[in-house]
Amino acid sequence: GRLWWAGGDKIWGSVSDGFSSFDASVEGDSGPISATIGFGPVDTIQWILPGQRLMLGSEGAELSCSSNSLDEPLTPSNFNIKAASTQGSGGVSAVKVDNDGIFVQRGGTRAFQLQFNDGRLDYDVRDLTALVPEIGQPQIVRMAVQRQPDTRVHFVRSDGTVALLIFDKTEEIICWCEDESTGASGDVEDVVILPGAEGSDEDRVYYVVKRTINGSTVRFVEKLA
Repeated sequence: GRLWWAGGDKIWGSVSDGFSSFDASVEGDSGPISATIGFGPVDTIQWILPGQRLMLGSEGAELSCSSNSLDEPLTPSNFNIKAASTQGSGGVSAVKVDNDGIFVQRGGTRAFQLQFNDGRLDYDVRDLTALVPEIGQPQIVRMAVQRQPDTRVHFVRSDGTVALLIFDKTEEIICWCEDESTGASGDVEDVVILPGAEGSDEDRVYYVVKRTINGSTVRFVEKLA
């Protein structure tokens, strides 16, 4: 029940159920949380992701914020930060898939999965690009997840094309495809996923596409068929 902010190597959690209040005079377990991660010289926080743990992606590591017990809430006196991985995260917002997460490694070309390990009650990471390490080149700049009709993660690349990950954790399926918007010098710049219309079993996927038409640069929001 807190609103979390992060900047530099610091993280702040609001007063419990008081999302606009960071009043340090509030005492007890409901008081605000303020912490410095302190994991080395390269520790700027790039993203925050809620899962079984509160996860932070910094330039030097992926960090797990936890209480002393899995079911206990985070409080000012019960707040621990430890590294789940030292891959390091790039400046692309991570996405949540059920209780797992997917993030772009700090090099900007590889994607990793944060998956909860029931044995050690914390997160492990898996390289989703291990079989095709070049799929994210030249660089991943945007990411969004589609859940219907199946799980597909759209990675927009800096050259205006898209790397598409078809992903099923239960069936252990990882399949990569590539997509581009042809005609009129189409460059994909962003992606947005919206729920499908009532009665539809597919999410609505929109790309922001830059095109050159009659010598002019124009942008369209285009729906993926």
